[in-house]
Formats: sequence, C-alpha cells, structure tokens
Amino acid sequence: MKLPYQIIWQILVVLTTAVILGEVFQQFDLPSVAGELLSGLILGPTVLGVVKINNQISAVSTISLFFIIFLIGFEMKTETLRKNIPRASVVTLTSFVIPFTIAVLISLRLFQFGPISDFIVALAISVPSISIVSVMVIQFDLLRSAAGEVILASVAITDIAAFIFLAAVSQSAGNTVVLLLYLVIFIGCYALVDLILNKKIESFQGILNRGSKYLKSEDISYAILIAVGLLLSLVFQAIGISYILGAFFAGLILHEELIGREAFGRISRTLGRFNRGFFIPLFFGFAGVEASLLSGYVLLIPLSIVVISSVGIAIGLTYFGAMDLFKSDIETAQYQIRDIARQISVILAGRGAVGIIIVSVALSYGLINDQAYSLVIIATTVVSIVTPLLLGRHLKPKVPINSASS
Repeated sequence: MKLPYQIIWQILVVLTTAVILGEVFQQFDLPSVAGELLSGLILGPTVLGVVKINNQISAVSTISLFFIIFLIGFEMKTETLRKNIPRASVVTLTSFVIPFTIAVLISLRLFQFGPISDFIVALAISVPSISIVSVMVIQFDLLRSAAGEVILASVAITDIAAFIFLAAVSQSAGNTVVLLLYLVIFIGCYALVDLILNKKIESFQGILNRGSKYLKSEDISYAILIAVGLLLSLVFQAIGISYILGAFFAGLILHEELIGREAFGRISRTLGRFNRGFFIPLFFGFAGVEASLLSGYVLLIPLSIVVISSVGIAIGLTYFGAMDLFKSDIETAQYQIRDIARQISVILAGRGAVGIIIVSVALSYGLINDQAYSLVIIATTVVSIVTPLLLGRHLKPKVPINSASS
C-alpha cells in the first residue's frame, strides 16, 4: 500500500473507531476519552495490530495535540492563571511533588535500572499531563469554573517543573541553568507583552478592525492566531521545554476582551468543533495505538505498586487539600465543595502525553532502556483509561458550580 493511502486509511480507521467507542462511553455517562484510548489499544499491536505508528502518524498526533492545547489556553486568561497561582501551588504540591518523591523512593527500591533511569520512570509516571487533563476539563464543562481554573493552572506549573527536572538529569548543570534563564526571560517578556496588550485593548481592537477592512477574507485571522501559536511552540521547543506549553501560552495571551466578543466566539466555536470532532479522538486514538502492553510485563507487579502508590496518594492528598482551599470562600452546600475536591483530585491524576514525551526524550538520550520505556507506556495508558472512568456520573456537579470571574 502506498504511503499516502496508508496514512489516510489509518487515520480513517482510528478516527472512526475512536468516535464510535467514545460515543458508546458517553451513552453510559462516561468520558469519551476512555473509549478513544481503548479504541487505540484494540487497533494497535496489543490486540489486532492493524494500525502502526510511524513518523507521519506521529506528526498528525503532534498537530492534533497542538490544537487541543491551543484552544485550552485560548479559553483562559493570563489574569485567571495568575490569580490561581497560590491555590494551584498547593494543589501542585499534593498532586505531583509529594507523590513524585514517594514514587522515586519506591522505584529506586523495586526497579533498579539505575538512579537516573529510576528517577525518570518515576517522573513520567507521576506527572499529570496537560493533554488528558485539559480534555477532561472540557468534557466535564469545567473550563470556566473555579475548579477548572485551578486544575489548569496547577497542571501548567507541574508540566513546566517536570521538563525542568528532565533537563536537570539529561543535560549538564550549565545547560540546565541556561534553560532556566531562558524560561525566566520568556515569562518576563510574556508578562510584559500581556500587560501592554491588556492596557491597550481598545487600540489593539482598532488595529484588528482597520486591518480587516483591507483583507478580502476574514479567515486570515485564523492563520495569524495559528502562526502565533506555532511560533511560541517553536520557542518553547528550542529552549528545551515541550512545544505543548508553548501552545498553551500562545492561546492564553489571546482572550475575549482583547480580540472582541464576536471574533472570540467565532474562533472558539470553530476550533472547538474541530477539536471535538477530529483532533481529540484522533490524538487519543493514536495514543492508544502507540501503547504496547506486550512488553515490560516482567515488572508489572513493581509497576503496579509504584502507580497505585503515586496516583492513590496524589488523589487522596489533593482531595483533602482542595476541600481546605475551597471551603472558606465558596458559600454553597457542603456536597458541592466535595464535588469540586473530587474533580480536582481525580482529574489531576490524569497521565498522558507529557509522561510519554519525557520517556521518549530520555530513551533518545540513552538514559533509559526499552523495558523502562515500556513500563511508562503501560502505566500512562492504564491510568489514562481508569482516571476518566473515576469521573463518571457520580462526580458530576449536582448543581452548577460558581464560576470564577473571567
């Protein structure tokens, strides 16, 4: 089969199966993400073996993830992220820092690949992934809620920290310092640009309106937004952090008040439809295909201990931490606060693309072997399927949660 036909056929099979299984899961009031991942496992080498990952398919998955994360940032504001940093820092401590520390100690005891390899395996297993976390935030309609804002702020902090940890063990001390310096410079410049744009909203909108008069097609606005997103993604990739966070920050700087309600609504609806109908099922379908549960089975018992300890501790600590954070300022029934705490704790247990990226980079650097890589793939796949199932109908808010100001 010629390559172009093979790629189109694999996309067709994965997309169709992912959409169907995702819809089946939704009919039972379960998140479609779990069905989409399961579809990939069925089509991939684990079961049927009819779809295989190659460089072209990986490129499609990369593009899909870019648009998923870009829309997440687009639906938020820098102000929203900034005002949630205190709460998000507490949640990051309970959902990542403490569970990761425990996972490292257990991994050093059980795996014995070597200190660096064990550290990387524990990191990849412990880090919440903005990919699956953000999709669950969308599908549970939490994007503009207080819980959703804390979740996204926390996972952004966590993933930045995880890539810095990876750089610290995969690069020299000098290169790690340079990476941190680049990151500080970028965040400083980003904050300055965001401040200027928000102070000159009317002027910026005037430039957009004048520019639109000279354009024969308003569709050029989509191209400009995507180009900005790709540019920031490229910057993040170049300084040694993932393009995923670049896409998030690119979308974050462009919000409703800045570009206007009408333009924002039009762009948000268009990107949202493409995400729900194409990019989300395709990305998670191929993520399931990439996971092979046939290797790494020798260490499944130690792996289970690490995963259960890490994820279980993360969920428990984050639940009680979130209860304490929200009980003082949300004047609603007690069961609503429990719902918020459950949503935050379980969603932040989501594992996915970030963990896989970490072990992929480590494998390319020769820091881990194939067996360690397979263990992380198994762990992230299983947790990515189980976590959405924990957010079934019983964790839906019984009444609308108070939305944070946006």
